[in-house]
Amino acid sequence: MLQLFLRHPWLRRLSAALVGLLLGVALVAAWGWWNARGLRVLADDLRRAYETRDAAAMERLFCWDGVDAATRARIRFVILQEYELPVASVVVRPLTVFDRQTGPGLRPNLTPAGIVEVTFATTDRLSASYLAGRDGFRHKLIVMLPAN
Repeated sequence: MLQLFLRHPWLRRLSAALVGLLLGVALVAAWGWWNARGLRVLADDLRRAYETRDAAAMERLFCWDGVDAATRARIRFVILQEYELPVASVVVRPLTVFDRQTGPGLRPNLTPAGIVEVTFATTDRLSASYLAGRDGFRHKLIVMLPAN
């Protein structure tokens, strides 16, 4: 059987193409799983920071590259307001077409990879959505900066 396989070049080419296709599909699936896992870890860390009311841990989840002191102080103020609210759920959502576009005069400090959505256990179901991007091997929450 193996000699028949080696004797016909079209069978060798077909098998090489199939192996390459399967390897490519496996690599794309592995990358997607790893990326989704990283976003879930970020969401779990955010939930834990909310539940323990740890503002410093919440701040560490943000990417602060290129963020000036005034913007960081405003985000810290929002964190201190939000972390008092009880959390109902923290979920990861895929990016929509609109999430991939920058706002007028704004740019993200990381390339967006997903959305982490926090729904608070309040009567009106307040929620907050954070863009998340990969910073090295970890996902971080994105800060929108003025476009230059």
